[in-house]
Amino acid sequence: MRVLLCLLLAASVAPAGELKNLKGETVKGDIVSVTDKEVVVDSEGKKVATPLDQVLTISLTEEYVRLTPEDKYILVELTDGSQLKCASVQFKGKDIVLQTLQDQKVTLPLVKINWVLNEAHDPANMKAFKERVLAKKKAFDIVAIKREDVVQPFEGTIGEPDDKGENFKFVQKDGTERTVSTTKTLAFFFQRQADPGAKPVICRINDVHRNLLYASEVKKDPDGFSVVTSCGATLKYTNKQVARLDYSKGKQAYLSDLTPTAVKETSTEGRVDHYRRDENLEGNKIRLAGTQYDKGLAIHSTTELEYDLEGEYRELTAKVGIDDDVGGGDDPVVLKVYLDNVERLNWSISRKDKERDRTLQLNVKDVQKLKIVVTTGDFLDLGKHLTLAKPLVSK
Repeated sequence: MRVLLCLLLAASVAPAGELKNLKGETVKGDIVSVTDKEVVVDSEGKKVATPLDQVLTISLTEEYVRLTPEDKYILVELTDGSQLKCASVQFKGKDIVLQTLQDQKVTLPLVKINWVLNEAHDPANMKAFKERVLAKKKAFDIVAIKREDVVQPFEGTIGEPDDKGENFKFVQKDGTERTVSTTKTLAFFFQRQADPGAKPVICRINDVHRNLLYASEVKKDPDGFSVVTSCGATLKYTNKQVARLDYSKGKQAYLSDLTPTAVKETSTEGRVDHYRRDENLEGNKIRLAGTQYDKGLAIHSTTELEYDLEGEYRELTAKVGIDDDVGGGDDPVVLKVYLDNVERLNWSISRKDKERDRTLQLNVKDVQKLKIVVTTGDFLDLGKHLTLAKPLVSK
């Protein structure tokens, strides 16, 4: 009883967290409440309320559950993109019942499911499923069978399960009728149309089992979190089961995730080196001044990239420098930034600079067109390049 009481108390205590807002500020403390209007944090005894439209992320823990190869699970993707690791999956008529590894029970119409991958704990199964099923263009449902370690996908139409939920009727696209087991078959992929009833996603959630949820509604009460995904799945979490809530979608964007409206690439050497997203010019991780970055733009001279910001953002930030691991000379490279065709920044950067990376910060409020130009500081552009690490526009 004493152990049970301690567990209950631990689950009900407000979780310590770190909230980051659009102003770049961080609020640390216990997360008291989350509603559709605001997030309240108890920071050193003071209740700090942040409007939801100003919240970027809420980080609660970095301690994720480590699953071993013996921790078997089924991976299920919902039509809104949410993915759940499940201990069991039951097919009941037109519904599906999911029991997650965190002992949550979720019942949904089968039409809300994109795919089911049995034995997803085996990395080889996940790899084969991605390559043989998910990576292919699909016009039919797909049943994936694994025999002697070879995964074979079959296209066709998956019918309803039998009364016991043990088998599906499956008609291959050549008309062959088959009966396939719901548990012995490796994977089922259902060809779905866009869900007209899906609600807007306001938050992306990661729990401690590294499940991913696209939530249309999130509420926090003393006992934990209540989450409703875009397609209507409802899950209850204790305070200790949620790792991170990401509200940043639509509030900020990395330039490397955006598609330029215009690209101009030239070379004095007759050989154009195309710009790269989220990697350096040699296809490796970006490194500036000893720091590795997952996001960024690697740009060779002479390149012009233009983005349509549509007046939606307030600030542009980035770290600017020459990648540690990409060769080139010591001559200067020039970075120019134009806001609505007006030059607002002109930097000359060299490997000889004592400051190996610079912090770029520009006010882009009401700006329609952003143009980034990397060019040479002299007559030749051979080996001249710059990297913008974490180039972020924020509202």
